[in-house]
Amino acid sequence: MSDFLSNFEHDNYKQILNDKKSKKEEQLEENAELEDDLLSDDVDGNKSVLPEHEGKIRRKKKRKRKSQPIPNQSIVPIEEESLEDDIEIDPDYQSKQTKRKAVIGASVVGLLLIGYIIYYQVTRVSVPNFSDKTVVDAKNWASENRMKPKIEQEYSTKVETNGVISQSVAPNKKLKKGSNITFKVSEGANPKEKITLPDFEKMSKSEVEQWISKNKADNVSLIDEYNDKVDKGKFIKLEFTDKEVTKENYLRQDIANVYFSKGKEVFEKNISVPDFSKKSKSDVEDWAKKNDIKVDYKEVDSDKIEAGLVVSQTVDPDTKIAKQESMSVSISVGKAVVVPNFANYSIEEATNATSDLQVMTKEAFSDSVPFGQLISQSIEAGKKLTGNDEKAVNVVYSSGRPYIKSFFGQLEGDIPKLIYDNFNSKGACVTYEVYYVDSDKEKGQIVHANAYNQYIATNAHLVFAISNGKYASLPGE
Repeated sequence: MSDFLSNFEHDNYKQILNDKKSKKEEQLEENAELEDDLLSDDVDGNKSVLPEHEGKIRRKKKRKRKSQPIPNQSIVPIEEESLEDDIEIDPDYQSKQTKRKAVIGASVVGLLLIGYIIYYQVTRVSVPNFSDKTVVDAKNWASENRMKPKIEQEYSTKVETNGVISQSVAPNKKLKKGSNITFKVSEGANPKEKITLPDFEKMSKSEVEQWISKNKADNVSLIDEYNDKVDKGKFIKLEFTDKEVTKENYLRQDIANVYFSKGKEVFEKNISVPDFSKKSKSDVEDWAKKNDIKVDYKEVDSDKIEAGLVVSQTVDPDTKIAKQESMSVSISVGKAVVVPNFANYSIEEATNATSDLQVMTKEAFSDSVPFGQLISQSIEAGKKLTGNDEKAVNVVYSSGRPYIKSFFGQLEGDIPKLIYDNFNSKGACVTYEVYYVDSDKEKGQIVHANAYNQYIATNAHLVFAISNGKYASLPGE
């Protein structure tokens, strides 16, 4: 410790300061010379490091140190050192510069590579696979990526209409934007192609659907309809809209309908039946048409219900029925007139038997019906005649068998009238003939007959002998 303190004796301490100051001055001079080489004066006369020598200089700062009193020694003030920069030469400058240049070069290469990648990605696009897409998808993609699409159409039974059949650039290939690309697009199946239609009547509905799909027969429509006679799911008929089209000349473009049965239609019972009492027939018809109800109309006579109004109905009011169900409604034809049995009346009584009928009587010969009894009436007994019927009846009573008197002395020309007035006008069918004989009676007189003053049959045949007047006396003899 004494050796150390001896250094701070006045003479020794002064010498130390002088030595240190000399070394410092020498270092400052060297640094000044180096600084002159490395520094340049700026506009204001200040020193600044030349850019090319910036890495060679390191500046250090020293802190001011205050003088401290030394124990047991005379206090010698130590001059405060001013804060100043020391300049040193950096021995790693060259290696640092080399590393710096390498880093800068690598960064530039990296930036160029990134820029090229970005440029490549921006100017090129990966082509999708359009095999399951439509021409609209292809055009939208081309528009979004500034491509020049070319569309070529062709018929195809494998690809749906407007579907992409093929593409000129393979899927997933990178293509520069603005390039040309060709798409082959389906027009669907050839509409003018002839198709052999199968026997639909032997096929189920699902089989027909499969056939339509397989043959692209889109103009063949399946129609289900209710049918009371054909079982559900069974074929009903094949129908062409064009009468000139047949199974033999059918083309894919022709329209055909294949009908299959849905079976008998069953409707919900949700229609309430009104009370049609005393309503008109037209009211019932309007309700039936609106609700698709089948109504059977029957005409009945009624003493109480006016003609044309409903008398009764087979389905009670407020009953629920379904569409297409049937019911019956009776319509009044007014009061009926019952035709009497005219066998109970004489010909004189028949005319006034009923005031509601016009009775016309007549007599007729009959081989079997006794005189005065009823032979026939034009309307059977007990029938009811209503407002729609003709209220007139013809009644025929028997005159018995025909009776022929002697027509002797009557002239031949009177025979037809005699036959009609006496027989045929009353329902008989008497015929006659004549022959001529020599007689003293006046020429043309009836001198004989095969029947006279007796009953004959209604279909009798009479024979009359006519005088030729051969022996007749001359007038005036």
